[in-house]
Amino acid sequence: MIPRNLTRRQVNEAVHRSGVIVVLNQKHVRNPKDLVTTMWEIYQAGYIAECTFRIDTGILKEGMAQLVKKRDQSPADNPFVLGVGSVINPVELESAMAMGFDLIVAPANVMSGHGEGKDFVRLCRQADVFCAPAVFTPTELQYFIERSDGLEPDAVKIFPAGTHGPEGIGALLAPFTRPRHAGRIILPTGGVDEITGPKYQTAISAQGFTPVLGMSAPLREVEKQSRPGDIQVIQRSLAEFQQKFRPSCIPK
Repeated sequence: MIPRNLTRRQVNEAVHRSGVIVVLNQKHVRNPKDLVTTMWEIYQAGYIAECTFRIDTGILKEGMAQLVKKRDQSPADNPFVLGVGSVINPVELESAMAMGFDLIVAPANVMSGHGEGKDFVRLCRQADVFCAPAVFTPTELQYFIERSDGLEPDAVKIFPAGTHGPEGIGALLAPFTRPRHAGRIILPTGGVDEITGPKYQTAISAQGFTPVLGMSAPLREVEKQSRPGDIQVIQRSLAEFQQKFRPSCIPK
């Protein structure tokens, strides 16, 4: 039986409140317990957690069996959103949905020759799952946000953001600044941290879009000390990030 995920609307509201999606990978997780502990602490810190498919699938499945229970017990006005990223093909997409993830992020066209990017959006819509495919060029951005069929994603990830830099992303978005795109979520990921994050926020907001930052920086100490699953290190790492991060715009 597939767990009932949060609705796209619920996730959209949570993403706006958070403003930051914390990405965790195999350097932060070595077993299911690490996954559960880390994602829960990220939520407790006020952010959304996105684990990746670089983590062993067996760990993800076992961890999600516990995480969906914690999500179901979380308050309706502040739900525990379960995100997954680096979904790169239809098999992983199907697996992510079966595990009950609420938010699915991709580094490119998930369909891998088995369809187009719009089909990724269509499949997520059918399951009422929030989706964020990635783009890098103006052509790719136009493909996802200028559609006549309504299959526009809930958010657009820009990856790797560091290659563009804040000014480059501002320039990428500039031609598409229109009232109809006001508030559309743009998710820069890759090269984003507590220092560069505010610059990305400023550049994206200046073009009328809503910035949400994707990064692993809040878990820097976990990786640096090689202490995955250590609750004290996780909490300290998140707290240090919050002390250093000075957002240029306040999440709604």
